Amino acid sequence: MIRIFAFLFAVLVSGHSANAACRGTDLRDHLPPSEKAWLAQQMAATPYSVGNHWVARKGSQTLHIIGTMHNGDSRMARVMRRLRPIIAQADAVYFEVTRTEMGKVKDQIQQRPEAFLLPPGRRLQQLMSPQGWEQFELFAAMSNADMETIQKMQPWALSLFLIPGGCRPFGFGLKRGLDDRIERYAARKGIPIGGLETAGTGFSALARMPLRDQVRMLENEVAFVLSDAPENATAVEAYFDESVWQAFLLEPRLAGQFIDVSTKELTRLDRAFYSNMLGWRNKLWMKTIRQIKGERVVIAVGAAHLPGNDGVMNLLKRQGYSLERAAFQ
Repeated sequence: MIRIFAFLFAVLVSGHSANAACRGTDLRDHLPPSEKAWLAQQMAATPYSVGNHWVARKGSQTLHIIGTMHNGDSRMARVMRRLRPIIAQADAVYFEVTRTEMGKVKDQIQQRPEAFLLPPGRRLQQLMSPQGWEQFELFAAMSNADMETIQKMQPWALSLFLIPGGCRPFGFGLKRGLDDRIERYAARKGIPIGGLETAGTGFSALARMPLRDQVRMLENEVAFVLSDAPENATAVEAYFDESVWQAFLLEPRLAGQFIDVSTKELTRLDRAFYSNMLGWRNKLWMKTIRQIKGERVVIAVGAAHLPGNDGVMNLLKRQGYSLERAAFQ
């Protein structure tokens, strides 16, 4: 058990070594006309599908909602130049989770092992298909992972901690996402900092997913990593286009080109994942946002939390806020 805790904590603190900067492909540039038309239709049907900075007003309160990217990129320096005057005038700045709160992750792992580990007596190999397990063993060997340890872990934890993410461009500032830049600047200015959730909320969102869906997602992710798919920079480039939701819509359709799983099933799993990771958390955040007292407040959360029926912007609209899109860069 101690070895498992040590493994989880080490990966959480260090991050994915496979997430080093790379020159990836923006797959939107290679879509056929029919896919481009489908994407435009879906974006038009999604509330607040574009925009990384919105201003929400209600009574005397003004909220600056900033959609962030957690990974670093040299282009963040330009974004920060525009945001600094807004942050400097804020009564408070809120994040998904503060850096101080994230320091409690180790406690979460020790206090709630059931959220990270399979039920007693269950092992990962028992849950995966023979082909899925064969591919996972190959991937784990490439990753130098301890098989005895990961056999006892829930699939969501393995997906989060072991599967590499997409590409990022080369440049300075790659290690600091926009959240981190904003928080450090607010701290230097002495502006109060708060979090919309605790360190364990995101883990709870992932653990809410049925185990069978977690397994299928892990199998699909490993198959995709082992496929000949190009390194994917779509989400990063879509973020700086202020249309990150395009990447989320395209994800299952693009993955279906490289692994032997139907687009319908990939879409179902994506929706199940994001209804927990985004929608469920967004609704919880509203309770905290309603209690914020400052007149000028900055709220910086991942950009994918903004769009959609259960997105932060639509939920604020339901709370009676007027919304106006602001310049981002």
